Amino acid sequence: MSRSTLVLPLAAAACFTQTWADGSDRFPTETGSEAGSSATTSTGTSTTTGEPWQTVTGTTGPGTTDLVTGSSTSEEPVDVPPEIFSFTVEPDTLHEAGTAEAKVSVSADVASLQLRVDGEEVWAGPPSEFAWSFVATSKAASEGTYTLELVARDHEGLTASATAMLWVTLPDTGTERCVFTEDVGAGRLTAAVYAEDALVVVGALADPSYEATVWRLDPDSCQPQAGYPWQLSQWSPMNIQAPSEAVGLALDAEGRMAIAANIGSGLSRRPYLAVLSPAGALEWEYVGPMGQTYSGVTAAPNRFVAVGEVLVNEAPPRYDGLVESFDAAGMKVWSQILAAPLPGDSSPDALNELDEHPHAVAWQEDSQTLLIVGERVVSDDMVSKWTRAFSARYTANGALVSAWTSSGLDGGEDGLLAVSHCGEYLLGAGWVGSGPNSRTPATRWLDTLGNGDKRRLDNLAQASMRAVACDREQKVAGVATNNTTAGAYVVGFRTSDEPFVFKHLFPQASLTAVNCDLRGFCATAGLFDNHAWVRVHHP
Repeated sequence: MSRSTLVLPLAAAACFTQTWADGSDRFPTETGSEAGSSATTSTGTSTTTGEPWQTVTGTTGPGTTDLVTGSSTSEEPVDVPPEIFSFTVEPDTLHEAGTAEAKVSVSADVASLQLRVDGEEVWAGPPSEFAWSFVATSKAASEGTYTLELVARDHEGLTASATAMLWVTLPDTGTERCVFTEDVGAGRLTAAVYAEDALVVVGALADPSYEATVWRLDPDSCQPQAGYPWQLSQWSPMNIQAPSEAVGLALDAEGRMAIAANIGSGLSRRPYLAVLSPAGALEWEYVGPMGQTYSGVTAAPNRFVAVGEVLVNEAPPRYDGLVESFDAAGMKVWSQILAAPLPGDSSPDALNELDEHPHAVAWQEDSQTLLIVGERVVSDDMVSKWTRAFSARYTANGALVSAWTSSGLDGGEDGLLAVSHCGEYLLGAGWVGSGPNSRTPATRWLDTLGNGDKRRLDNLAQASMRAVACDREQKVAGVATNNTTAGAYVVGFRTSDEPFVFKHLFPQASLTAVNCDLRGFCATAGLFDNHAWVRVHHP
């Protein structure tokens, strides 16, 4: 073959090789299926196909392709943080005392949550246990704008965060929330207690005749609930004749209402006690003998205890104290006469010439005792006599264990008219005076023994503190009524020596009761003009 003959086939072969390479770039072909990989051509890149094999091509010389096929692992997945689907505060605005609750929804991979309010940690733990709420009490303690930040963390330490806002704008302490006035017939209220779903108040209503009456009011609007007012002649089958008046109220753990009342008038009165279900149905009732009266009642474990007095002499009238305990079914368990000498007395009162007037009673859970407060007459020589504040402590079985009598540190005379729980203390409401019509309100912090030497005196002339109660912040709400003219004060204070938080005068009112609910709202009750009247104020 000539040289020219050899060059032509080589040239043709070279052209074919180049043509094949160019065509392969434009139209790649698959290799045999038994290879298990895809063949691609690139420059310095790697590509992952849908197959479990990876084809890698490196940089080679011009016109050449090196195909390397082998097995390798897939790329690691990118780290994905947890998710917070929603984070809210419901409601996000509070215009009065109440509770706002945080609500959270997160992805299943969240291992822990952390909640900060204004930068301070307030909760941390697993998502399944998340529960946090904000409790607004008073304007001074709660008003403001709060920033809530939630951090969610998974097991790998990756986090996500979200924020929510809470706005709290509250009325001033003591501002009126709602008012109830019984417009049908003359009447007045003597006691008030908050139940879970109602504000219960008792007293008397002169419609159609003057008799003991109970109202259940809506705790937010002060409007009577259906079926109320409910009077003694409606719930009792005993055909008890008017007049009658409720003077005390207590609710037990089941919400049953114990109503202490007096039937009749003057020295012919008789004590009456009824226990009604939360719906108002009579469960049992008791009528005592003539010459006895009740002034207050409290609930103890499986017991109701009433206090009052018994007439021991008519000319002149002389009284001893009366304490009676009933079981849950209405059976009288024990009854005791409270009379001098009491523990600590120096005079025996052999002729029973000194009076005892228990006005209120409270159960002390810690000591498992009953604490009774009131007024008593004392004397050193049986000629000069003074009225003194006193307390007496009884066991649940009726044994008198201790007593305290005021020594008259602040005036010639003093007394206690009501008692109420306030944290670890019991508060007594009463008066101090140095002569006729010279009384001024007194509040006493009673220790576990009933000692009331720690006191607060307020310069509200001619008035007595008729009732006290504590709100959620343990601020004291009290009512003081003028002893000689119409007019009552609703006041609030924190300690024995701080100024009033608020003070309101109601010239036409005579107030005798106060009670506060779990949120801090306090209801004052009594008489306004000639009608039963309730005023609820903000904490």
